[in-house]
Amino acid sequence: MRVKKSAVLLLCAALLPLSGCSRAEAALPYAHEIEDTVLMGALGVDLKEGAPGRVAVTVSSGGRSGAGDSPGQSPVVLSAQAETVSAACAEMQTFGSDFVFFGDVEHVLVGEEQALTGVMSLLGHMARDPELRLEARLWVIKDGRAGDILFDAASDGGAPDRLTALETDAELAASPAPRTAREVLSDLLDNGCALLPALERRPARTGDGAEGEYTVAGAGYAILRNGALAGWTGEEGALGADLLTGDAPGRILEFAAPSLAQTALRLTEVKTELTPSFTDGTLAGLAVTCRIEAQVAELRGADGLSEEGRIWLEERLAQTGEAAIHTALDLAQTLDADYLHLGRKAALAAPWRKAELETQWKAGFAALPISLTVTGQVARM
Repeated sequence: MRVKKSAVLLLCAALLPLSGCSRAEAALPYAHEIEDTVLMGALGVDLKEGAPGRVAVTVSSGGRSGAGDSPGQSPVVLSAQAETVSAACAEMQTFGSDFVFFGDVEHVLVGEEQALTGVMSLLGHMARDPELRLEARLWVIKDGRAGDILFDAASDGGAPDRLTALETDAELAASPAPRTAREVLSDLLDNGCALLPALERRPARTGDGAEGEYTVAGAGYAILRNGALAGWTGEEGALGADLLTGDAPGRILEFAAPSLAQTALRLTEVKTELTPSFTDGTLAGLAVTCRIEAQVAELRGADGLSEEGRIWLEERLAQTGEAAIHTALDLAQTLDADYLHLGRKAALAAPWRKAELETQWKAGFAALPISLTVTGQVARM
């Protein structure tokens, strides 16, 4: 099967020298009839099973609505293997008569094995490719392959819609905050570390809206160090990371008070301060102070919130936040990966110490004493 070509393209090529177009403009993708084009919305990259060094690239479109009384079309999912992502994508153009367009890719998924080998080459390809964009959201698949996620989602309307829903719901407790490829690349170039939202493949259950055997759900964050997967935050560590990075407002936390059957708190604001300390010019420690503000989203089992109950909730909120932040900080020091960019934030907090921080931070971060103080505030109803 072949890609459709048009005599219009030949005419355009003949007129190109007269158009004043630069070489860069001439390198842009050719135009194609929209009805002959499949707009891919998600791309997955895995290591090819049984063939180290080769990649398996999978792409998926969303469901396509029909015109007039014509029925809609199911998502298109294609997969190819090659030495590089570029070659695999080029091979997909030979799979049918439709032109496969990658300029609409909004989500790029990386399988765990591929992430362990590194993501810098993929990010470099995205930066240079004329169709792929660094504004695409980047995800890592925990304990799984990106291709499986894309094929599973085909029965639920396509992976692009599901991933967009996860992105939209990122403020809720179970979803990781989305990151663009540009943001991840910037973080990696800054200090070699970054956070990437993690997804995992789970068996579908009644009520989750999935039509297939499996569904996809948030699984905290993947931690990148030197451009490669170094570990996972888990749900508690993900909350701690979001508290420290300012991505926590909007999250829902549930507490069961002695006098209240169940209470849901919505985080409204998080204020974090970092204060580095020095002894004779040597970095000696870091003090982290965090204030978590919340409001009651729901009360069950009580007519109202008493002052005693509010104080109890503030204590529990502080305890929960402290445990989560401790988990995130411990992971960072254990992996010697400042994925929270504490060094940069400490330098901003004490600019007169910037030179000492820049020279001492990397070597001393893993063993640096870090003190943590967390307080909670629940608004009165």
